[in-house]
Amino acid sequence: MRQLHRAVDLGFPEFTRHVRINTMLATAVLARYPTARSFAKVSIRKLACVSYDGRHRVGEVLARALIETARISVGTHQTEAYQLQVKYTCSDMELLRNRVKLLDQDIERKLQAHQVGKLLTTINGVGARTAACLIAELGDPSRFRDAAALASYVGVVPRLRQSGKRAFSGARGLPLGNARLRHRLWMPTLVAVRKNPWLRAHYERLLAAGKRPKVALVACMRKLLAAVYSVARTGKPFVPHLPQSGADRSP
Repeated sequence: MRQLHRAVDLGFPEFTRHVRINTMLATAVLARYPTARSFAKVSIRKLACVSYDGRHRVGEVLARALIETARISVGTHQTEAYQLQVKYTCSDMELLRNRVKLLDQDIERKLQAHQVGKLLTTINGVGARTAACLIAELGDPSRFRDAAALASYVGVVPRLRQSGKRAFSGARGLPLGNARLRHRLWMPTLVAVRKNPWLRAHYERLLAAGKRPKVALVACMRKLLAAVYSVARTGKPFVPHLPQSGADRSP
């Protein structure tokens, strides 16, 4: 994606004003018309008929805007070498997209045959990819002593408090927990805070108590792990219990 963005900035930098560079529409159009000069030569009707996902087309409005912008573009790298760079990069991205799609289908198929993994998807915000990642990293979440032990393994624990009597060098200490899994859980936690009423209530309560947004999100990640542990231990789908009278309850 970065390689494509660099090449487009050299040949047709205004392209990103109309189309996001990380979409199928962008790669389908750029594979045919890689530079501003190639856009300026094509007709509006021909560009409008370009299909980018088998169903949708570019459309006359966007085609007209791209062609008009290309005619006054400040891009100066229009030679065949730069055209090939854009075309080959688009081809590589399409190949990788197809591979990712096949892998996603394989993951979902195998997840349906995994008892715990299938149950994890009943938690709002935890999709097939996240459930598969949890199973791959944790194995059986119920093997931990309790939810606190699981959170400690992942590294979603309160920070260490340092004494004021000692001067620390500021160098990075030992890694805490499973950083890769924490990274993978960040976006699912953001989704769960929006879609999961039980987790959203916990997040809003922490904000009302004066916690900073990121601190509240880390606390929600820990609570999400508690839900994962509960589902794995009980072997039952996730059923949230919304807080009553301002009290927050665990699943």
